[in-house]
This record gives sequence, C-alpha cells and structure tokens, in this order.
Amino acid sequence: MSERATAGAGRDLGLDAFRGLTVLLMAIVNLQGDGAVAFPWLVHAEWDGLTFADLVFPWFLLAVGLSVPLALRAGRPPALSDVVRRVAVLLVIGVVLGWLIRPTLDPEQVRWVGVLQRIAVVYLVCVLVAGRFSGPLVPALLAALCLVVHSLALLLVAAPAEPGPSLAMGQGFSAWVDQKVVPGRLHRGTWDPEGAWSTLSAIGTGLIGVAFARLHAERGGKAVAGVAVVLAGAGLALMPVLPLNKALWTASYALVATGSGVALWLGLRRIVATGRAERSLALLVIAGQTALTVFVAHMLLIAILVRKVSGETLWSILFGGLQRLTLPDAVTSLVFAIIATGIALAPVPWLKRRGWLIRA
Repeated sequence: MSERATAGAGRDLGLDAFRGLTVLLMAIVNLQGDGAVAFPWLVHAEWDGLTFADLVFPWFLLAVGLSVPLALRAGRPPALSDVVRRVAVLLVIGVVLGWLIRPTLDPEQVRWVGVLQRIAVVYLVCVLVAGRFSGPLVPALLAALCLVVHSLALLLVAAPAEPGPSLAMGQGFSAWVDQKVVPGRLHRGTWDPEGAWSTLSAIGTGLIGVAFARLHAERGGKAVAGVAVVLAGAGLALMPVLPLNKALWTASYALVATGSGVALWLGLRRIVATGRAERSLALLVIAGQTALTVFVAHMLLIAILVRKVSGETLWSILFGGLQRLTLPDAVTSLVFAIIATGIALAPVPWLKRRGWLIRA
C-alpha cells in the first residue's frame, strides 16, 4: 500500500474521498431546486431504470462495508457497547431528522425508517460479520445469500390478495412486508424506499464492501478490479429477470452499483497515491472524514427550506428568485443545489477544528 494512499492509523484517503464524494452527491441530489425540471441524471428513476442519482446511496453503503475492516483493531471485533452506541446514535438522528422535516405528534405519521436507519442496520451486520470472520470468503457468501433470498422472494412469493408475484410499484412481496412490518408512515404510501425487505439486499451491498476490502488487503487492486467488472456484468445480465430498481434494491441494481462503486474507489485511491491531486481531493477527503456531520447539516437545511412563509415554502421562494437569472431550468436547479450544498458544508471545517463534529 502506498504511503500516500493512507494517513494515520488505518486511514485510507482514497476511501475517505470516495465516502466524501458520495455524501456530497447525496446532498446535491436531495437539494435540487425542482426535480421536475432538473437534469434527469440527477433525479431518481421513478421505478425501473438507473440514473446517476440512484448510484449514490449504494455507493455510500459500499463505503460503509469497505470501512469496517479498517476500523477493526488487529482483526478483533469492537466492543459490543461501542457498536450498539453507534447504531443507536444513527437510528435516533435518522428519526429526529425525518421528524424535523415533517413534525407531528402522531406516532403513526412519523417515518421511522430512512437513510441513516438503513446505514445503521448495514453497519451493524458488517461489523458483526467482519469481527467474527477473517478473509473475504464468508462476507462474500453472506452477501450472495442476501441477494439470492431477496430475489427469490420478489420473483416467487405473491403478496396476500394478489394473483401472483409482482415487481410493480406498491405491489408484490416487498411492498406487503413494508405495510406489515414497518411502523408509522411509509414514505410512498404503500411502500418505502428504505423499507424492510429491500434492506436485506442493502445489507448484501455492505457485505460486498467488506469482502472487497479484505480481497484488496490479500490480493491487491487488480484482483478487486477484476471481480468488480464481473459483478457489474452479472448485474447487467440479470436485467431481463430483475430490472435495475433502487426502490426494490434488486440484485441487478446492487451488483451494478457495487461494481461501479468499487471502480470509482480504486480510481480515487490511485489518484491519492500519486500525490498530485491532494488539493483537488481535499474537499472530498474532509467531507468523507466528517460524513455524518455533512449529512445532518444538509438535512437540517432541508428542514428549514420546507418551512412555509405566507403559504409558500422557503425552498420555492428562493428557487423562484434564482429563476430570475433566466438560466435554463435544469441549470438553475443544479445551481440551487450547489449553492445549498455549499451553505450546508460551510460550517463543517469550523466544527472540525473545534472538535464539535457529530460522530456515531
């Protein structure tokens, strides 16, 4: 491993940059001025299909899996109390952020699941597996098991009162599990993009990250790149049976996302190793090392922007003002997102210097 690619005990600056890129892209996607006019590649696919925006979350979960083996001390599992604390912090922050965006005193209207909650579950499983088993084989096999079981249920199990298995929006086994298992409000009414059954495949995504981190330590970047290409190819080959679908987190989607994400991680790692792009990647590295704070900051900004003034949200008021520049609508939407992301990111270096970061 190149000395330039790492810094400090167990740090992988390429991985920091990868994590930072994903959290910044997450903010830019979430802060589009108006999704109806935004560039299509910056808006999530309505159902089947794949846009650039759809890759961001699985890339972050991949980064979670890649990070876990580095965080383990000499291969020993972390203290259970530390794991439980981190998971609890992520769960609580996730629920609170969701509540701030849509405050309610009715627990049935609270959205109890979300991005941070899914990260918490994936992190928990990755830590338990990586702490118990060494090498890439067991995490890889468990990831495959998650994807296979998830896929078989989608393809073979019909929801009660439905004539057969379905992959249609709001129908099928995955939506039925969300309706029966997920408490409170489902984000899309009859299903949730961070629902229960799709989390199984998301766990598989994180475990693939654990396996890749271990494979990289044992065999190096070329072996990892080769396997990543195979995974992405396998995902594309599955498309006739399992379409690329973020909401369902289909196996095809998970494999294409992890394959492309690993390629990006390796590319950033190679750039860091050359030592010629330290300044250009500095923002990504800082964002990666403060990812939870960056995520919370952009969600707090969203909670402010959705507040209404005279019956209109601050979001629409500010976006309407920006539209007076008469730029193309899609460009205006992106400019709004970049400015908003900059505002959310601005206090993070100051918080970092004072040690006031939000840590799980």
